[in-house]
Amino acid sequence: MRYYYIVFITIVVAAFNTSKVVAQEEINQDVKVVKAYTPTVSDAFKVSYMPALNDSSSFTTNFNYRILSTSVATDYQPAPISAAKINTRRKEYLHKSYIKGGVGNYSSVLAELGYNILENEKYVLGLNVGHLTSMGDLKLEDDNTVDAPFHDTWAAADFKHFFDDKTLSVNLGFNHNKYKYYGYQTLNAGDMYWLSDGTLSPGVTFQQDEDQRLSGFNVSIGLKNNETDKRKTRYALQGGFSTFGNLTGVNQFGVKLNGSLSKPINDLAFDISGAIESYSTSVPDTIGPMYTFNDRSQTMIRVNPAINFKFDRASLRVGMQIAGIIDTEGDEFYLTPDIMGELTVVEGIATIYGGVNGKVNVNDYQSIMYENAFASADINVKSSVYGLNFVAGIKGNFSSSMSFSAGMEYGLFNDEHFWVNRPYTGMEAEPGVAAVQHYSNVFDVVYDDGSLLAVKGELLYKPKQKMEFALNGAYYGWSLDTQDEAWHMPEVELGLEGSFNLLDNLYATAGLKYLGERSVLDVSNASSVKSLDGIIDVNIGAEYYFSKQWSFWVSMNNLAASKYYKWNGYPMQGFNAKAGIIFSF
Repeated sequence: MRYYYIVFITIVVAAFNTSKVVAQEEINQDVKVVKAYTPTVSDAFKVSYMPALNDSSSFTTNFNYRILSTSVATDYQPAPISAAKINTRRKEYLHKSYIKGGVGNYSSVLAELGYNILENEKYVLGLNVGHLTSMGDLKLEDDNTVDAPFHDTWAAADFKHFFDDKTLSVNLGFNHNKYKYYGYQTLNAGDMYWLSDGTLSPGVTFQQDEDQRLSGFNVSIGLKNNETDKRKTRYALQGGFSTFGNLTGVNQFGVKLNGSLSKPINDLAFDISGAIESYSTSVPDTIGPMYTFNDRSQTMIRVNPAINFKFDRASLRVGMQIAGIIDTEGDEFYLTPDIMGELTVVEGIATIYGGVNGKVNVNDYQSIMYENAFASADINVKSSVYGLNFVAGIKGNFSSSMSFSAGMEYGLFNDEHFWVNRPYTGMEAEPGVAAVQHYSNVFDVVYDDGSLLAVKGELLYKPKQKMEFALNGAYYGWSLDTQDEAWHMPEVELGLEGSFNLLDNLYATAGLKYLGERSVLDVSNASSVKSLDGIIDVNIGAEYYFSKQWSFWVSMNNLAASKYYKWNGYPMQGFNAKAGIIFSF
């Protein structure tokens, strides 16, 4: 065994010494190249098919926004002031059409049909017809109760054809309104009143028929390109005609054409817009001593060229407005500046703006009658001009859920119109009694020059996806050359509206409107001024979606049941409510 151990140890030592000697030998570092090296990657694939560009400059998209506010409705019908409608978000079902019906107090009946005949990627064609009737009685300021009905009927058709790069639109509309002159007046049928020719006539000849109706039809055709990028050329063109008439026999025909073009060149953009409006009014040959008719025609031509400068955080518009009015009452020519600048103070937080511009408010016979349906049938129509209108304000966001806008305007105007009851001079039957002034329940306009300071503010708050609040207010400061007051014009307007998604299928709206006190001309009063109380209107509405096809709605207006006057002598409806059903198909 000793012998075997000695032999084994001798073999191991000998093997170790041999390997150590081999490791210490010098390595041959010569490399022989057989062919060129060709690297390959197996199973390679493209990460992206689009090239990546690392540019040193960056572009930030700016979004322009504006909080929309709705002022007190100015429709003639004796209905409460409507709150602004805020869009509520609800489950949308793709029904093409609907039928809406409802009833309410004051013997009110509502029916409406909306029907989309065609809707696809290239065409949209829709129809809407409806009727609203109210047969309520109202109490006048002398405590007499009168019948104050109104009937409104409307129909509209809208067509759009979408081409690859432009859109053609055609719109047709029809309105028919029937109502009564139910307002209070101081004219007496048996008393005598002076005519313009120096003769006397009994009051019954100056009291118009109670019934009146207005009918209007309009057609407009428009074409515009579908470009939304302000760095590319954009254009729009629209034209059409309208007809209008009333029960008294006055008829109007109007033609309107307007268009705009914007051509950008680098950081500049050349804009030009213009319009032509022409109206011709025909009147009956004779209708008695109450009215003095004159045929009227007026044409307004306006051109507004401008250059827009774009800077890093600001923009500037420099232009002018050229306008001419050809009227049977006299021709006029106007040249007003159009300068407006905007500066972003804090990106996405606040932007300030300011400038000076001008505007021409074209008043035709139809627009005047819809502004105040109790206007005299032979009213003289003029257009008002704001030659210099200074503008300044700020807009922005307090947070992602709250935005605001506040601004002021100071304008110098000519021929602004104000509503007054038509006055008449009477004489008592007894000799030696002085003449007294009376007024009727139809309205005339008086024109005046002056200035207007308007301060407005708006706040929109949206704490949740299905909840919105809108607060708005305005102050108006009138300064007139000849008139004592800005008749029927409020000094203060306030409004608060909200919409809520109370439950999965229940949606509600609520609103509060305040219209400040207004002064009216009262020729029968020694002071010649009468004050109309401020208007407070509280209203709520709700709609419950019972199924995809059926829903129920309710609206309640003037919850405070306050008695108020929009026009002197014409009380509006008190508390009124309507409820009904909507069927979608």
